[in-house]
This record gives sequence, C-alpha cells and structure tokens, in this order.
Amino acid sequence: MTALIPLLDSSSQKRPQILQLYQNLELFSEGEPAQNSLFVLGNGVDSAGRARAHLLIIDPPADAPTRFRLADEVAALYTGDRPQAGLPQVELRPGGVAHLRVGDHFLDVYVQRAGVVVYLPAVGVLLSGDYGSDALPPRIVPGSDGGDELETLRLLARLIKHENFQLCVPHVGTTVKEKKKVMERLAADVAYLHGLRRVVPGLLQRGEPLETIERIADSLLPEDRQSEAAQVVHAANLSVLTGIVAENAKLGDWEIGV
Repeated sequence: MTALIPLLDSSSQKRPQILQLYQNLELFSEGEPAQNSLFVLGNGVDSAGRARAHLLIIDPPADAPTRFRLADEVAALYTGDRPQAGLPQVELRPGGVAHLRVGDHFLDVYVQRAGVVVYLPAVGVLLSGDYGSDALPPRIVPGSDGGDELETLRLLARLIKHENFQLCVPHVGTTVKEKKKVMERLAADVAYLHGLRRVVPGLLQRGEPLETIERIADSLLPEDRQSEAAQVVHAANLSVLTGIVAENAKLGDWEIGV
C-alpha cells in the first residue's frame, strides 16, 4: 500500500516514523517521547465530476502546512489544547458525540469537558488524547479540579472494555494493543489524579507555601513519568489546582500546551 503522508522535506532531522494502520489510515510519529498524529484520507467527486481528495489530520504537527503536501480539502481535529497548525478545524460541540465519515472510515468523536476522544469503531483504533500515555501524566484543564479528567478516563475505559478495541494511540507516548496494558495506564492516570485531588486542597486550606505543596505533590508523579516533559505537565496541573502560576511552567521545547 502506498503511503498517504507526502513529506515535502524527507531529510528532516526530526526523523519521523510513518506507520500504515489500514488503507487510507496512517500514523505519523516523531520526537522523544513520540508525538502522534493520525492521517485519515478519503477520495470523492465534486459537483463537476472532478476527483477530490479529503484529508482529516487528528492532532497535526504545528508546522503541518509547510511539511506535507496536503489534499484538496483538509481539516484538523484536536484532542486537546495544542499549538494550532493553521488548518481549517472540525467544529465540535462540547458534551456530545459527533459522527464523521472520511472516505471509508467512520469516526466517533466524544467531546468531553476535559479533552476529545476519537474512536474508529470499524478498525478499533482509539485516540486517547492526553490520557493513557506511558510518558506523560494526564493534563488538568483550567477550571477543573480533576473531576472532568476522571470522567474522560471512565469513558475511555468503557470504550476499551465494551467496543472492538484494537489499538490505543495517545497524543504523546507509545501506542499499545493489549487491553490489559492500556487499562494499567488508565489506572495510573486515575491514581495520579486522585492523589492530587486528595492532597492539594488540604495543603491549600492549611496555608502551606507553594514549595511545600510542590514537594509533596511531586511524590505523586509515577516513577516512569519523571521526564522533563512530564514535569512540565505536572507543574501546569499544580498551577491549575492551586491557582498559582509556577515560574518553571516552561521548560525547553516542552511548553504548556504542547
């Protein structure tokens, strides 16, 4: 099968990996830890009878327009707060489920208060956004106390248990096929969020300084998620829960919102 992701400059030092999951469905991954984008291609005919290519990119790289030779009609869909790629976006209404079709592929898009989950039922591919990563903890969105994120994790668990699950693709981290391993990742996310919800409010009520809150909260970060990128997400979560903006909210290339 011919790859559908045409790189304009294949000599990039980022060394991306392109994996064809199914016909007209490809996974684009680059970086360490890997940041994943899904390309869904469809072909159709316009009103004048001319062939038209349709492309949906889920979580495209911010420089997508300059890196790829894009289709006639292209749109982007984001599972979380990402740097925008300057592409037309799929309009989503919070609190519902959108059903999209791109060529032969059908997508169920669950629009949660804390992120978007995309599921392709026919092939069992689940895009879990900021959840189920083996590299980063889940993000807490502004205005949430972690409860919205736990609700999204419950949705993911239901889809994995009761649907035709074949592959989980987090926005950042390695993909995973085994149900048990995915559920272990989700359980780690749940434990992390419960820990923050249990500890941080009490420390705030006692008037503990930010340094003390950070020191205690750092012990809640899983041992396998101690990278610089994970620390950035964790610091952002503490800022949301405490209302205090930490000075180290930006570290290298991993800024809040990556």
